[in-house]
Amino acid sequence: MDATVRYSVLGTVRALRGDTEIDLGPPKRMALLALLLLRAPGPLTLSEAVDILWDDEPPASAANVVHRHIGALRRTLEPELRSRTHAVHLVRAADGYRLLVDASTSDLLCFRDLRARAQLALKGGAPAQAAQDFMAALRLWRDPVVAAGTQVARHPVFTSVGHEFTATVKEAADAVLRAAPALTEEVLTALRRAVEHHPFDEALHCRIITALASTGRQAEAMKQFEGIRRGLADELGVEPGPELRATQQRLLRRRVVGEPYRAARQPRTTAGPAQLPADCPSFAGRRQVLDQCLELLLPLEGESRPATTTAAICGMAGVGKTTLAVHWSHLIADHFPDGQIHVDLRGHHPSRPPLDPAAALAEVLDALGAGSGRSRLGGAALGSAYRSALAGRRALLLLDDAVDCEQVRPLLPAAPGCLAIVTSRRRLEGLAVTDDVRLVTLDPMTREEGVELLERRLGTDRARAERTAVEEIVELCGGLPLALAVAGTRVLNRPGHTLASLATALQDPADSLDVLAGGDPRTNTRDVFHRSYDALSASAAKLFRLLGLHPSRDITLPAAASLAGTDLRRARHDIAELMDHHLLVELVAGRFTWHELPRTYAAELCRLLDSSRVRSEALARLFEHYLYSAESATALLSACRGTVVLPPPRPGVSPQRFEGRADAAEWIVAEQYLLPELARSLGRYPQGEAIRRQLTAALEMCVRPGPGRGR
Repeated sequence: MDATVRYSVLGTVRALRGDTEIDLGPPKRMALLALLLLRAPGPLTLSEAVDILWDDEPPASAANVVHRHIGALRRTLEPELRSRTHAVHLVRAADGYRLLVDASTSDLLCFRDLRARAQLALKGGAPAQAAQDFMAALRLWRDPVVAAGTQVARHPVFTSVGHEFTATVKEAADAVLRAAPALTEEVLTALRRAVEHHPFDEALHCRIITALASTGRQAEAMKQFEGIRRGLADELGVEPGPELRATQQRLLRRRVVGEPYRAARQPRTTAGPAQLPADCPSFAGRRQVLDQCLELLLPLEGESRPATTTAAICGMAGVGKTTLAVHWSHLIADHFPDGQIHVDLRGHHPSRPPLDPAAALAEVLDALGAGSGRSRLGGAALGSAYRSALAGRRALLLLDDAVDCEQVRPLLPAAPGCLAIVTSRRRLEGLAVTDDVRLVTLDPMTREEGVELLERRLGTDRARAERTAVEEIVELCGGLPLALAVAGTRVLNRPGHTLASLATALQDPADSLDVLAGGDPRTNTRDVFHRSYDALSASAAKLFRLLGLHPSRDITLPAAASLAGTDLRRARHDIAELMDHHLLVELVAGRFTWHELPRTYAAELCRLLDSSRVRSEALARLFEHYLYSAESATALLSACRGTVVLPPPRPGVSPQRFEGRADAAEWIVAEQYLLPELARSLGRYPQGEAIRRQLTAALEMCVRPGPGRGR
């Protein structure tokens, strides 16, 4: 039997062996195949399959259902297969499954390959060849809806692929109108298919009008313009944007003076500024958060305009905020024909102070051509000029690396057609309160995303040859894109070094930051963290350093207060400041955790800046915190336990307080790995043997099961 199977997901989901269509089974199995095709050639994780296949809370049997469908698919695709270990179509991956396809067997991969080839042809000055490749890519689509008819077709991971169809139609139309007029009718058909799904996409209508006019159908082109103009007015309450108006003017000139119709040289843009930094060629992952960003531009039900005029991408140093913001900006640039403006606010610049808001306002005014004579205006007048310059425009502002809310607030656009994308290491919650800014918190990459990033930087063959080492590097770098990029570059620049040797070097906390160091302060991981540390108050900076002494990655408020020797109120304030700078995060109520690399940096700073006496006293307070907390917990949970008399705790120690047996048991479960480690470390405890015995006994009672233990 010919083992070659070809798959389609651009429209309905299909699989064909030769010319024979394969019966794929029930709808959920077809949806699962669609997911496998969407993620190919990478893996589909079990958790992602469960999350997407069940709209509501998945049943307890969800994982088993997925496994059964995978088995059924494998038998369908390879009827003669005797053992799954010999499968050549659907195989196990590290934490899921992988469908082994390439551009010759998957219409989605073939489409992307053709589109990439067309884009390269355009850059190489071959627009006619680009038009041919773009149209070949579009012919693979049987419907602009991906996985049409399945339960997952409306999920963001599939609708985002549908956006690729629309973007490619625009690219194809530009190339055809420029250099391949014989393909005009075919591209018109594709444009009309796209506009059925995006009826208010003005860029699509502009290209339809241009294509009609280029073939002499001016009346039909004018009818197309009037239709979209009425639709925008009736449904959205807005007038046509500058690009659509310019297209209409070219039509009118043709009708009045008989001027031959010429498409604009670059139909997607106007004379507005185009200042976006280059998109990252190795951009990887971030599909879920990117879908979240794109959805911010959609109008709410019953509304005429998007609810968002400003979105802030916030996260810790090195997590990839700017890379995401630039990538997002490039994806939506067509929606803002009056210009895309980039302003570096220098919130954490290695050598320059943060940009003054007035200077930032002036930069934008200059970019819009409205800066003449504005240099001497005061703050209020400058802000008024700024708002006037943006009024009536559809402009995109990328405000990168904000130091705080006050730096950004004067730059927020009031015009509903504009969008500001802000990035910051701060949480910027004040902007959400006062200006309804939508906050997008960017977390470190998942393991799958990190592996994808290293594959793009190192090459698929090299990364897959040492897959275990790649996954270990992602884990040791904590999924931080900056650290992964530095690690990948280090390997590329040392061809004789293996990925396994890099993973070994990263395993030692004392050397990991040196491995990720370099001469560039923008990419030196230690320097990047230091600029966040340098922005802290003295009290929060001290707590940050002392947290490096704590043997666990998470800590409670009383433990942090004891470590720093402060009261709970001061500790709460300092923790809030560390969270504001994304140096701590509260994943579970009352427990604060942080990333491994900043934790390593904090321990390094503590050794350098805090005396041995300060460190010793902090550890003593920490041990006593757990001693008194453990005694309190065991007193509640062990009814038959004898009373233990302890001396008063030293100043600055804040034991954990429990509201009852359940609270005490929950604390013990949360600390079950830390407490034995503390017991083993008591040889360094600076007090007498009696205290050490008491602490050991209390901790041992906490970590061993007993008949009086509550749930």
